[in-house]
Amino acid sequence: MRTSEVIVVGGGVAGLQAALVLGRARRAVTVVDGGEPRNARARAVHNVAGHEGVAPGRLLELARDDARRYGAEVVCDVVTQARREGARWLVGLRDGGRLRARALVLATGVIEELPPVPGLAALWGGDVVSCPYCHGWEARDRPVAVVGAGERAWRQVLLLRRFTGDLVVLTGGPSGFDDERLEWLRAAGVAVREEPIARVVADGGRLTGVEFAHGEFLPRAVVFAATSRRPASPLPAELGCTISGAAVVTDADGHTGVPGVWAAGSCAQPALTVAGSAGHATATAIALNDALLDEDTGLGSPGR
Repeated sequence: MRTSEVIVVGGGVAGLQAALVLGRARRAVTVVDGGEPRNARARAVHNVAGHEGVAPGRLLELARDDARRYGAEVVCDVVTQARREGARWLVGLRDGGRLRARALVLATGVIEELPPVPGLAALWGGDVVSCPYCHGWEARDRPVAVVGAGERAWRQVLLLRRFTGDLVVLTGGPSGFDDERLEWLRAAGVAVREEPIARVVADGGRLTGVEFAHGEFLPRAVVFAATSRRPASPLPAELGCTISGAAVVTDADGHTGVPGVWAAGSCAQPALTVAGSAGHATATAIALNDALLDEDTGLGSPGR
């Protein structure tokens, strides 16, 4: 059985950043990477200073190399179970392996649930995206549709108006916007169309537009989908962590309230971008290392 001080569950940017910080603090760290990053299909990662426009796979390759440079071990596997044994966590892997550690860092991320429109999923990460901060610049001055309804769609529209004057909201049913918001959108030149959507249309893997159920075709170059989010892994709930919506609930330091379990990145704060996840993971890893130092002296806060 492999023994570490910290097991990081999840090998995305947040997990690898936590491993880097802990490795540089001379902690023995094992990262268990299931190999399914949320942004795997994106063309590029944006808003990461020093790595602007890098391919997602390349960014993770660099991050793994950095973590390994400071002693972190990266295991390509999936955590299937974890239980507390005294002051240690015993972790079981899908391939039958077992790990033991003093603390766990959950960096399990979230899953984006697309609106139920045929064709959206096939273009996800390319011409179908969700985050204006991540992809708004690339959509500038192009014909854009927001597909979805309610508060998420409203916030996307407000952001996207800075990038394009050719913007329409396709709700596929009642928009969920009150009269005041509908009037504001009309005044801003943003059409709201509530007709049922038949499908998103593509040619050669690139979006060409949206077809309504009544047959009309609306040319579009980019779709921003008003997604919902859910936890990517059942593990946090199985460990007894409190879940609120898509988020693992933590204190300001990233501690979940379950002894020895911390959460970093988008699993704790689902709205975080890549850079935000790395920052959150840094703060969480520092707080975890401080807690381990306190534990080493026997003078720390009980229960962590």
